[in-house]
Amino acid sequence: MPDPASLRPLLPVAAAMAALLVAGVAAAFHLALARPPPAIPWPARLRRLSVASPWRAADLAVLLLLIALAQGLRRWLPLPVMGDMLAFHGVTLAGVIWLARRKTRPFGPPLPWKTVVLQSLLRWLAILPLLWFVSFVWQLMLTAIGHPADLQYAIRLFLDTPAPADRAGFILFAVLLAPLAEEALFRGMLLPLLVRRIGAAPGILLSSLAFALLHADAGSFAALGILSVALSLAYARTGSLRLPVAMHMLFNAANLLLLLALSRTGVI
Repeated sequence: MPDPASLRPLLPVAAAMAALLVAGVAAAFHLALARPPPAIPWPARLRRLSVASPWRAADLAVLLLLIALAQGLRRWLPLPVMGDMLAFHGVTLAGVIWLARRKTRPFGPPLPWKTVVLQSLLRWLAILPLLWFVSFVWQLMLTAIGHPADLQYAIRLFLDTPAPADRAGFILFAVLLAPLAEEALFRGMLLPLLVRRIGAAPGILLSSLAFALLHADAGSFAALGILSVALSLAYARTGSLRLPVAMHMLFNAANLLLLLALSRTGVI
């Protein structure tokens, strides 16, 4: 039986997670019961958004070519610690911005920042209980088949980077650059293209599969797939990328805070 004294440092972390769980359940009930259903169901709304989207398959092909070139160049150039991730996310964001320069509303209509803040917080809280449950069951399944999950590469990189300046750069990357780049690619560009070709629900599922596979981590695969579905539904609700970007930022920031707390207690 663990020594009670050894568990004491974990109490603040456990209390914070319990509070988030309660807040998440309350947020989920609020979204499910306290708001009237939208006049247009989300599949029809997402189809309309996809038809109106200025992105075309040629844009995606150009972006993927730029990413492939960057991935090839990084093998020949000396890059910093986060070079692998910067070669993908930095090029992705720069490529999307370059391709969007002559398009009308490439990221959807502007959404008031007050709405973005409130809705992203509410929806992030609402998805937390499901994410934690799915992640827990997924870890049990991996362990049962003899493949216990290891820490994700990005997490190991963060924990193995003790220099404050390097950690600050990693936090900036995880909380700002990664959400912007990934949402621009998966929700802004890929999702509308898929919905136009195969429909709303299959488009969300296929783009979410691609989103989860991008992170190349078996342990977080299921949770990332669920997160991607939630981000896509948030985009379908508002038609603006601001909401899924803000939710993604909250998700990454909360995970980093949890990692820091657990590393200081010696759990990881």
